[in-house]
Amino acid sequence: MPAGEKKSKRPKSGTAKKSAARQRAAQGVSLTDALAEAAWSEADVALAQALADFDEVESAKRKSARKDAWERLGQALARAARKRGLSRIGKIDERTAFDAGEHDLNESVAKTPKSVRIQARGVARGDEVLIKPRVAPARKKKRS
Repeated sequence: MPAGEKKSKRPKSGTAKKSAARQRAAQGVSLTDALAEAAWSEADVALAQALADFDEVESAKRKSARKDAWERLGQALARAARKRGLSRIGKIDERTAFDAGEHDLNESVAKTPKSVRIQARGVARGDEVLIKPRVAPARKKKRS
């Protein structure tokens, strides 16, 4: 370097240093990505457990073993759903007023029912409904 020339403290074009705030933000994104990846990985393990439990249901010889396997399968599916942020909508056999926007009717009927019974619960993630509850027309109770 010739005498009298000052060395520039500015980095060369295209190699600008990131500000401390930008570096922290980039680290935050990396941490967020890592946490999200870990959550999906845990959900994958829970789903894999459910698949293995399903095989036990299919291969169970005794009624009591099959019942236990069904219970473990339900727990594994609930755990996988929870890890993915899913929740259930409604309760099995609950009677409610029919709303075509909120329910899927399981049976074809000539007349839209006023009251229905939930046969299969729906599934949601937060406020977003992924699967509507499946319903059937509620049968009138017989008078004795």
